[in-house]
Amino acid sequence: MFFISILLQLSLSAVLASWSVSYKPHSICVFENSSVDFTCSFNYPNFHTLKTTKWFKPKKYQKQDGSQEGIFVYHSKAAEIDQLYKDRTVYANRDKNCSLQLHNVSKSDIGKYFFRLETNYLNGKYTGSVGINLDVAVLPFRVTVTSPNVNGHICEGESVKLRCSTENCTPQEGPFAWYKNQLLLPQANENVLQISSVSHNDFGNYSCGRKNSNTTSADEILLDVRYSPKNVEITILTSGKMEQGNSLTLICKSNANPAVTNYTWFKTRDANISSIGFDCEFSIKAASQKDDGQYFCTAKNDMGSQNSTIITLKVEVPSNRHFLLTATAGLFFVIAVLLVLFGLIIRRKQITPKKLHTEQTPAVIVTEDIYENLRQSPESEERHTNLIYADLKLPSSNSERPLSKTQEGDAVIYSLLSYKE
Repeated sequence: MFFISILLQLSLSAVLASWSVSYKPHSICVFENSSVDFTCSFNYPNFHTLKTTKWFKPKKYQKQDGSQEGIFVYHSKAAEIDQLYKDRTVYANRDKNCSLQLHNVSKSDIGKYFFRLETNYLNGKYTGSVGINLDVAVLPFRVTVTSPNVNGHICEGESVKLRCSTENCTPQEGPFAWYKNQLLLPQANENVLQISSVSHNDFGNYSCGRKNSNTTSADEILLDVRYSPKNVEITILTSGKMEQGNSLTLICKSNANPAVTNYTWFKTRDANISSIGFDCEFSIKAASQKDDGQYFCTAKNDMGSQNSTIITLKVEVPSNRHFLLTATAGLFFVIAVLLVLFGLIIRRKQITPKKLHTEQTPAVIVTEDIYENLRQSPESEERHTNLIYADLKLPSSNSERPLSKTQEGDAVIYSLLSYKE
């Protein structure tokens, strides 16, 4: 009896052990509109004959442990398949292989799926109780950032993790694609982008998606890396050449996050450093040689500070050539003025004699001897007792007419000039 009892227990155990359903994997996440494979295998007692195979999904109000059948996703009797799954499933239909392929997955397919087999025995029914949980990733993608910093700020040097995910779940199948400022990052192909030591160069807008697909995240996320001022430099603006009298403006530029809050300007001359300003710009309205020297600025924010490179200012005095040109032009102007005045004086002197000549009585040209007797009336003879005669020698006549004897010698004109009583 003892041996019979043991034999019966072993036989019963063998029979019970022969009923099995194996799922792989137990949980699946796939993208919406894609296909999914439920890998499955089963076993039953050899003396049973397989009659029915089916995949079902319990309804929402039913227990999700496989004890209650719900919607038939697949059934060996095609008429039993629910309308939502008709023409969307493909069963393996091989000996003890219960794998199922589901096409065109949608959000309504989210849930748990079970395989059940039935044999020709009354109690020959078995359901794999574990089942497969299906989750559907609903697009678009979204990027989330995690950092060990408790205050939420991401500072230079810290580790940062960017995760590409979708609603409900994120499929692990790849490769993924990552973009920074809409440019592909060729080395990043996982759904998680790990940056062990973030720097200011990592600052930018990030998005993700599936490689070789047009589907990317709907919104970019800014990786806001905080860092001290970098690349501090000075830019010079001038109204002309760097000459005496011209205006100059020095501008302190830098990259920083957060923005620079404090600027300081320094001037070095004769080994002496002095602070000369506290703004982004330093202006010189009228440059002179006293502004010669070396200049640099310091930019500071909450993360730190940095000095700019040193620049040297050398204010030039206008060259002597400009002075000579100006003096020469002035000299020519003075000479031109003097020439004009001299010309006016000469002209005035030439006009004056002509004017005087026109005002005098024209001279009488005498070509021959003239004898003129000035007779006086008796009255005049009585009044005047003394006569004054004057003689006037005239040059010889140029006339071709022959001279008379009385005309030979010097010609004399007797003229009564005045009378004296």
